[in-house]
Amino acid sequence: MESEPKLSDVIKSIAVHMLSKPSRLPSAEAAHAALLFAHAGWNRALGHLLEGYECALATFETERPSLWRELKSRSAEDLIGFAEREKRRLWSDDRRVILVCGMLDGKVHVEWCYESDYASAQQHVEHAVRHPPAWVRKIGTEPKL
Repeated sequence: MESEPKLSDVIKSIAVHMLSKPSRLPSAEAAHAALLFAHAGWNRALGHLLEGYECALATFETERPSLWRELKSRSAEDLIGFAEREKRRLWSDDRRVILVCGMLDGKVHVEWCYESDYASAQQHVEHAVRHPPAWVRKIGTEPKL
């Protein structure tokens, strides 16, 4: 039985292909946006929409309005569509659903579950988002030193 590739590596490879200059180090905001679009496209290919991504995208845009210059398209929908097509083309049999995707200590971090476990896993993630621990930094706020 073949082992599955690390989903973080797969998502990173999709995201890198969304960058206008893949050989250059992107801004943090452009990197996060590309990962967000890769996450949305991967799940959409499985029939699971990523709702609310626009809020995170708006935060990235506020922090770096020029982030779109670092991406191959100025359309979120086009980039999500690209990720969806790549998932179907290269990993059509992969039934892992992404629950959380982002950067952690400068590395791509993906938490996922198999599609058969998605409903219960999604409930756990939604609960954690609604009731985060006190130490979790809210998007758009600066940590207090």
